[in-house]
Amino acid sequence: FDPGAPPDCTNDYVVFGLGIAATTGKQANLIAFNNLYAGPGGLCGAAPTVMWAYNVTTVATGKVSLSPVISEDGSKIAFVESTGGTTIFHVLTWTAGQGGITSAAAPTMTSLIVSSTANSTTSSPWIDYSSDTAYVGVDGGLLFKITGVFLGTPALAGSPWPVTVSSGHHLTPPVLDNRLGLLMLGSENGNLYHVNSTTGALAVRVVGAAGKTSPGVLAPPIVDVTNGTTFVVSANDGTSAVLVEVDTATLAVLAKARIGQGSSTGTALTIRQPALSNDYYNDPSTGVIRLCGTGGGDTTPYQYSFGFTGRFMNTTPVFSQQLVNAAATCTPWTEFYNPNINGGTDFFFFGLTQNCVGVSGCVVARTTDVAPLVTAAITGGPSGIVVDNYS
Repeated sequence: FDPGAPPDCTNDYVVFGLGIAATTGKQANLIAFNNLYAGPGGLCGAAPTVMWAYNVTTVATGKVSLSPVISEDGSKIAFVESTGGTTIFHVLTWTAGQGGITSAAAPTMTSLIVSSTANSTTSSPWIDYSSDTAYVGVDGGLLFKITGVFLGTPALAGSPWPVTVSSGHHLTPPVLDNRLGLLMLGSENGNLYHVNSTTGALAVRVVGAAGKTSPGVLAPPIVDVTNGTTFVVSANDGTSAVLVEVDTATLAVLAKARIGQGSSTGTALTIRQPALSNDYYNDPSTGVIRLCGTGGGDTTPYQYSFGFTGRFMNTTPVFSQQLVNAAATCTPWTEFYNPNINGGTDFFFFGLTQNCVGVSGCVVARTTDVAPLVTAAITGGPSGIVVDNYS
């Protein structure tokens, strides 16, 4: 991944799972596309093309519902298959030209049973490339460590793994602070945890109010390794939806910002992860963090933007705005800085699930807090957005 490299129609590719069980053997459920820079006036022809397509189902009704992860050299894909109380970690070695969407090829891959008693439906794998290690959570609240992911033979790490993080609850994807050796992850019970990646030692910080509607930390944490901070969101801390900044090492709360009514009045909601501006990475005090919350007295989606004093988030927003005046949910935010537009422009992308000016869902782009929203129709909105090139 090099956002400044020239586009490559053949070798640049995107891969995702379809989230279906390919029981026929003909239907692919892990697919890669190349010729990405296609369309009217594009560089790669009229449309993207299938680069390869596999039926990776190995157990009855097994699905790839979580995000796959690409090896550093791009030649392998790690992903989780899960169904019926079984979670399997696969590493696929692909070959260009194999298979089609309805004529799937048989995959060449290693397979490791992670759990025979729990699915994994919310905790995508985190890969630590430096140690060739993966971390995967399962729905019962356990976190597993897998060694030899891309460079060896995948195997489950022994004691103290797996670590019981949040018994009986779904987990977010883990995120590793490799300086501190701490894995940060949230739980649907409303807690944020860190797990020592060597000893398995566990610490907890309550973020959402247990026993309330939708208190969960459901979006993966944003971990700032440089400044030693972590950001998480909850739809209900007992008073409102919140964006919380903690010290990664101690889990001490550094700031709590309120982002609207959320689910505090009993309407179930999910708050997705925010995005930090490009200026933040240069100097937090010059940057902002942006995300979707709700209105102060309703559940319509609002954008919020918070500045910083040093590494500490300010709790009063510098900007807030209703995005649509009806029910809709925001998808996660993605930030992407393009140095080639107007001397440098910071873009923020997210999605809305419905009520987007006459369409049932959309992708939204904006640059500054006050810049007009630019939308493109996508039925139901996107699940997430990745931007790969500015050249």
